[in-house]
Amino acid sequence: MRAAPHRQPGGERHETHILDPRPGPERDHHASGCSDSDDNGARRDGSNARRDGGAARRDATTARADASRGDAATTALTDPAPNATAPGEQRCAGCPDSNETTFAISATQTARTFGGVVTGATGDGQFYVVNEAGQAASGTVPTHGDSGQYGVALPLFCGAQLVKLVWTNSAGALALVYNVTTTGCVEADLRLTLTWDEVGDDWELHLIKPGGRINDNATDCTWTSCITSSPDWGVVGDATDDPKKDVDNTGAFGPENIFFSKPENGVYTVLVEHWGGGEPTSDGQLVINLKGRAPVVLKKQNLVSGHVWTAATITWPGGVVTPSQTDYDCTGNWSGGCKAVLP
Repeated sequence: MRAAPHRQPGGERHETHILDPRPGPERDHHASGCSDSDDNGARRDGSNARRDGGAARRDATTARADASRGDAATTALTDPAPNATAPGEQRCAGCPDSNETTFAISATQTARTFGGVVTGATGDGQFYVVNEAGQAASGTVPTHGDSGQYGVALPLFCGAQLVKLVWTNSAGALALVYNVTTTGCVEADLRLTLTWDEVGDDWELHLIKPGGRINDNATDCTWTSCITSSPDWGVVGDATDDPKKDVDNTGAFGPENIFFSKPENGVYTVLVEHWGGGEPTSDGQLVINLKGRAPVVLKKQNLVSGHVWTAATITWPGGVVTPSQTDYDCTGNWSGGCKAVLP
C-alpha cells in the first residue's frame, strides 16, 4: 500500500512523478525514466494502510452531448482565461503578479512541471491545457498561501498547445500563457486526465483493457504497471500501442494522466480508486480526450476512501464513451489497492 505522502510546511504538497514515455533503442522498449517533480517522499511501500490560440484552435469549453458517444451526462470544461490567447503574462493593475519570464517552450516529454512564485493571489490557481484540435484538460495549481510558491506537473499533448496558469484576487486575474510544442511523441487516440479536490488523498486512475481487471499488471494501466514501464498490449513487442501513465500524484488535487495509441478492438473500462485516507466528501473530475473529438468531462462527488468509481467504458473502434456513477465499496477487499474482481 502507499506510504503517506510527504508534505511541505503548511501541508501544501505531495509527490508527483513524470514519465518519459518515448521508446528508444538504448533501453528496453518498455523502460522509461521516472523523476520526482516535488520531493523524494516515501512511495507506496506497503506499510501504511491509508489509503486560442488561432482559428485552428477549436473552442474546447463546450463538450457537446453526442448520442454516438453516450456522454449525455458530461459537463463543460471551462477555460479560466478565455481572452488570454497570446503567450506571456497578462494581468491588470492590482492583480496577482509572477516572476515568470519564459513563455515559449519546446518539450521532449509528454509531461512537464511548471513552477515559480506568484504574489497577491487569493487561494490556489487553475491550469488549462488546450491543443490546436480542441482537446483540453484543466485542474488546480496548488499554491502556498504564505510564500506564493507553486508547482504542478501537467500532461502535455503531442504537438502545439497553449498552457494557461491563472490566479485571481479582488482586482482581477493573472494569466500566464505558454506556447508549448511537444516533439518526439506519438499522438494519442485516447487520453484520460483525472483531478480532484483538496480533501481527497490520492485518487488513483486505472485503464483496464478488454477482459482485464483492476490491479492486474498485465491488463490494468495504473501506478504499479504504467509509470516506469508499460504492459505489452496490442502487437507484442511494439511499444507504440502500449498505454502509458506519464503523471501520477499521491496527494491532493492531482492530476494523473494516461494516454494510449492504436487501441485493440473491445471495451475498455476507466476505474478510479480513492487510494489514500482522504475525506468522504472528496469530489473529482475525469476528462476523456479522444482524437478528433471535444473533451468528455465526467464529475464524481463524495468518493470515499477505499471505494472504486467505475467512471466510464470506452468501446473501440468508434470511441463510444458510456459514463457511469457506479461506486464500489472495496474496503473489505483491500491490500495495496482494491483486490475485487472489477470490472
